[in-house]
Amino acid sequence: MRVARKKEGKRESRKEKVRREEEEESEMEGIEDLDGQEDLRRRQFEREYLAWLKFSAREIAESLRRLSAERREEIFAFYEMVLREPEKMHSPLSSDERKRLERILGGGVRAGAGAGENAATNVEAEVAAEEAVEERESMRGAERLRSIVLLKTPAVVFAHAIFPASSFFDVGVAMHRRFFVGGRWFAVISLNASYLEIASDAMLRYLLEHELIQGEMYEELARMNVRHLSPELKGAYHEAARLEAIRRTRISEEEVRSEEEIIRELSLKEPLVPTGFAASSIYLHLLRNYEALRHFGWESRDDMEREWERLSHEFASWIEFSVHSFGVFVSELKRLVRSAGEFSVEFV
Repeated sequence: MRVARKKEGKRESRKEKVRREEEEESEMEGIEDLDGQEDLRRRQFEREYLAWLKFSAREIAESLRRLSAERREEIFAFYEMVLREPEKMHSPLSSDERKRLERILGGGVRAGAGAGENAATNVEAEVAAEEAVEERESMRGAERLRSIVLLKTPAVVFAHAIFPASSFFDVGVAMHRRFFVGGRWFAVISLNASYLEIASDAMLRYLLEHELIQGEMYEELARMNVRHLSPELKGAYHEAARLEAIRRTRISEEEVRSEEEIIRELSLKEPLVPTGFAASSIYLHLLRNYEALRHFGWESRDDMEREWERLSHEFASWIEFSVHSFGVFVSELKRLVRSAGEFSVEFV
């Protein structure tokens, strides 16, 4: 996950913030029933989320203006396509792509051919031994990914900033979420398609370990009935998972820096999509392809997962808004790209 910083532009003043908060508090007065308060909170959230998307569009528009006109039109065509059919934003990995990730996650990281390989005296025996090792590695990786749906998308996702250096959003090339669809739970990891093609084995193992470790952390928090985390705590868990992924994979500092550079470059030339819409797209993809993906899912295994079923219905109720808000974002982005801007993007 890389951080995008806004270099200049107007922020909400302290006076304006106090006045807005006072107006929101006054709206709450006299609303004693819980349903009424919940409706008001939802409307407040929707207003704030739309405002955040519009601010984020200003930074993203600056990056798009640096691209060729042809590339901009390709990105806008992608946006229009997924607005019409959100479930088509994601597609399944090919058999070879999934097998590669299984091998990598099992420990089969290839650094490229070395002098020792070329000097082997018994090539056939060495190849047979390597194939046997690779098969064992793939089996270990396949077991860890057995119940996970692996998808890819042309998009890079962005979300509310969780790091102090950020202004409005952070960007990433992977998402790991759990969804309840058709009476079954599905764990999904979605990867940026370009990252999947150009990242080294070591980078991909590092990314997968990070996503799986962070998923374990959030599941434990959910079992402790922790539903909301501050940006500071999200950042702390993200960093803890990152450091543990580095420890497990033994990835070099040079590879980590190269991986960060890849993400930085992709975020400047690939379509950027908010995580809310990306999650809705995955949900609709699971719904549309339920029978083909059914074997990845499982029914609730305990009382906690049965309780989460109720919460999952709340997520489904937000899909219409996430699609609507993404449409607002795309319209704002198009408007800004065609006008002079005062914002730029800096990565740290």
